Amino acid sequence: MLLQCDISTVDRYTSQAQKSRVLSEKWFESNAYCLSCENNNLRATTANTKATDFICPVCDQNYELKAFRTRPKRTLVDGAYSALMARILDGSVPTLMMLERNDQWKIQSLTAIHHLFLTPDVIQERKPLSPSARRAGWIGCNIRLDQIASHAQIEIIGSGRSIAPRLVREAFQRFDKLKRIAPGMRGWTTLTLKVIRSLQREAFALNELYEKESQFTGAYPGNRNIRPKIRQQLQVLRDLGYLKFLGNGAYRLTI
Repeated sequence: MLLQCDISTVDRYTSQAQKSRVLSEKWFESNAYCLSCENNNLRATTANTKATDFICPVCDQNYELKAFRTRPKRTLVDGAYSALMARILDGSVPTLMMLERNDQWKIQSLTAIHHLFLTPDVIQERKPLSPSARRAGWIGCNIRLDQIASHAQIEIIGSGRSIAPRLVREAFQRFDKLKRIAPGMRGWTTLTLKVIRSLQREAFALNELYEKESQFTGAYPGNRNIRPKIRQQLQVLRDLGYLKFLGNGAYRLTI
């Protein structure tokens, strides 16, 4: 990957916002590749395509590009709450590509936020705009990056160095089986996987997850059957091939 943007290509623009958009999109179109298949060329979507900037012409995987001087770690401000939720629930939400660059437009990092981990529980509804605002009553949203597991935030470029595409694709594609779960139910599964991986070892016991019950309650405060739900999700992860049941409440993570 070429990690330096050609600033001369935006000399005719006066707006910094325009320069940033054009430079980031030009760089991405020339250097990015599909994470979901082996295709090395992505196609820019037509102007005004909602929530999707690039698409893979081979497998139709969608990507939305976000560019920053400093990449947010906790919260990503996004667009309309209802539109994003609708795309999550119908399975069309794109993978987010978070591009970080310095003042000289050298690419510092590129991180993919896996679309299968963009579930309703990581989307935060913002307050409606005030009656005096131009778009009075409009409701935006935040994406809670801090609630998305680190394994779903896949590094493509880190510390100014690109990572081998083979490794990036392996990290992305290992979660393909999550497509079998309905988007509205997937949040429980991804949260359970996140908590398991936070134990930082392959073998673990059911009681260790019970000790993390507060994390599940925090995400789903209205649920009064947390422990049965944890057991159910362990069965789901086992059926997907992500866990192996060892007996007597013991499991091994296989992903």
